[in-house]
Amino acid sequence: MSSRKANAIAGEFHKRVQRLDRTRHRIEQAYSRGLLHLVDVEASYSGLFLQVVLAYESAMEDFVLGLLVRPGGVASQDPNVRGSVSVRSYSHAHDLASGPGGRYPSWIGKKDLLDISKLLLKKGAPFDALPPTQWHFVEQSRYIRNAVAHPSENALNQFRRHVIQSTPLPKREQTVSGYLRGRGTPAQTRWELFVAGLDMFVSAVAK
Repeated sequence: MSSRKANAIAGEFHKRVQRLDRTRHRIEQAYSRGLLHLVDVEASYSGLFLQVVLAYESAMEDFVLGLLVRPGGVASQDPNVRGSVSVRSYSHAHDLASGPGGRYPSWIGKKDLLDISKLLLKKGAPFDALPPTQWHFVEQSRYIRNAVAHPSENALNQFRRHVIQSTPLPKREQTVSGYLRGRGTPAQTRWELFVAGLDMFVSAVAK
């Protein structure tokens, strides 16, 4: 059984986020024609971002676990990127990533990925060699994801502390949805910046 190329995972993730971005564009167009209320548009940014993060987590899980599965699994173009052990199935690989307690592995956040890669991949590659700048959107996406999926006071405080920080923002952009729809640059929303950052991260590791 031949192995799947790692860059196919990156390609699938890119196509997925492109489709979500087209949905975002259609929502904005509907709003500009007066067919949607602003609160509905902002809510769509949170929902679409959550879908991006889920796609990102799936890509990381497929990549890391696939490096363990032999025969088959995933093969990187970099010969230094390979599993430290070999298993026969994705189910067995998932059990290893879960650890003795059977805790479902987390694929979002720098610490989570580094811990898993040190456990399962040779010398933690490729994650251990990534510069801090490449982790920026991964780390912050974790706080946004948590604030969207579980909007407890603690999750929202973490979002404000780690994502907004001391940046002065209009009141509407101090919410998660408003923040994502707000401008990160004159030409891009923050949603677009975060999605591009995650896309670049997946492409950097799954190649």
